[in-house]
Order: sequence, then structure tokens, then C-alpha cells
Amino acid sequence: MNLPNRTAIVVSAHRPYPTIETCLRGFQSIVDRKEDLIFVNNGSSAPLLRLVSGMFPDITLVNLSRNDLFCAGYNAGIRMALDRNYDFVLIANADTEVVNPSFISELLAAAGRWPKAAFLGPLVYYRNRESIQNTRLQFPSITHNVIHWIPWRLFPGIYDRVPVKEGGVGFLNGVCVLCRAAALREFGLMDEQYGGYVEDADWSWRARKSGWSSVFVPIPSIIHHEEREGYEHFSFKSFLLKRNTVLWYLKAGCRASALAYALASIGLVWIRILSAQNGSIREKHQRFLRDLTRCYRRMILGSGLELSKPSEEWGLQIQ
Repeated sequence: MNLPNRTAIVVSAHRPYPTIETCLRGFQSIVDRKEDLIFVNNGSSAPLLRLVSGMFPDITLVNLSRNDLFCAGYNAGIRMALDRNYDFVLIANADTEVVNPSFISELLAAAGRWPKAAFLGPLVYYRNRESIQNTRLQFPSITHNVIHWIPWRLFPGIYDRVPVKEGGVGFLNGVCVLCRAAALREFGLMDEQYGGYVEDADWSWRARKSGWSSVFVPIPSIIHHEEREGYEHFSFKSFLLKRNTVLWYLKAGCRASALAYALASIGLVWIRILSAQNGSIREKHQRFLRDLTRCYRRMILGSGLELSKPSEEWGLQIQ
């Protein structure tokens, strides 16, 4: 299957994921020209660079000097694609595996049916072909979270149903998304101050304000081999998720929601500290609370949108 010449695929990584060879080999097999596959070495050590350049010498390699997290890595690859005047850019995580070589052509066909769709996302399998990842998401909302949290806890199967209908959504999970270049040139790339997490909500929010939409297309595409580690309640990933949700509320002009979410997050951390049975775990939660509280105070009471990279400012390690 050949893709239109004006479609690029961007994959970014900051370390040698176990799936990186499978990921790149799968995408290389479905591009029309090998240089249409753009790999961004996001400030990783030499082994990843040697692996990719050695095994895939004909793809386009963008080499960044340091890891500025998810958004910066993908923005670098997207800029390369825009500079080359591609019409569409597919972004995909490095921990993915292509299982349906025709899915991009299906997305491109859907793009023709939805001329105002800035983003189009396929059906994504989660860790195996038996599970579906929910990539059809709604913008952050305190009310929505309160209403759906209890049903989700009690009846998780309600939210695991396989989607069958093509149509508009609030926003799409950024694990695998086809982006329309014309739209990106209008409202811009990812906001790099997010680093990673919730950046897809912000990107789609800006698209919507410019008259563009996000569309889900129920065509199988990839398996997302997400790691099981690094998502502890005191991890850097959790920090980014909580910090960035408040950042999204502030950018959207929802200051009361930002404050409510921040207070709820701090309260949950206190509950985990008080209920922790292990001293080491308790100490990690306490450090997380200090960093999160300091972050929220600056964002809500100070110049919250002028933030340096959180891994540097808040002393947390990239995992």
C-alpha cells in the first residue's frame, strides 16, 4: 500500500524503547518513500541514535541535543514535515506496533469527508488485540469528573465498549493521530510548556477556537505497548498530569476550576500520605506534595504560564 507523497509520519523517542525497532519497521513498510518517516532522537544517549541510524539509514533523522519532553520532540518532527510541505502528518508513539497497514489511507479518506478536521484518530489496541484504548476524550471538566468517577469505578466495562461510529469528539489521545498541515499552520503546534500530558487537549482546544475539529475513525491501526511502570501516584508522569490539568484550566480562563482541581489533588495526596503503610512510599508522597503545592501556588497566585521545564524547576526526575 502506497501513501500519498505528501504524508509524513513522525515518531519521537528519548530512550531505546523495547518496541522501537518494531515501531519504525512497521511505519517504514507503509510509507511511499523512506524519507517520509521522520524519527526524532529527543536528546537520548548514543545507543538509540546508533540503533536507529544503523538499522534505518534512509529515513529522516532529527537529532535534538537534550530531552525537552514529548511536545518538543514531536514539534521538531512536525516542523520538518511542514518545511517539506507535506499535506498531512501522522504522529505516533515510539511504543506502538502497526497491525493494519491500510489504516493511514483510511484516515486520509476520512479527511476528505471531514474537510474541517484538524485531527483524525483511528482505533488503537491497548497492549494486545483484545483490549481497546479509549482515545476519544472530553475536555477537562470538574462536573464531568464528579459525575463519571463513581460509575467508572463501579462499572468500568461501561467505558470499555468498542466504538463503531465515525464522528467528532472533544479531542483525541495523542498516541496516534493524523494532523492536517493546513490547520497546524493556522493555529500552531503543541504548547511545549506542557511537556507531555494534557497537551492534546490544549492543542484541540486551540483548533476548535479556530474553527477546526477532531474526528474519530473506527479503523484498527496500531497496538499501544504502554509500559506498566512509571505511573505511580508520586511519579513524574503523575506530576505532569496534575500540573498540566491546572495549566489547561488557566489557559481556558477557568480559574475557579483550576483552584478546585488543585485543592482536590492536594487533598488526595494527603490521604495517600496518611494511609501509606511503607515509610519509603510515604516519603515519596511527601516530596510529591511539596513539589505539587509549590507548583500550584506559583501557577495560580503568580505568573503561572511562565514556567520553566518542570523536571528542572521542581526537582523531579524524568522516568
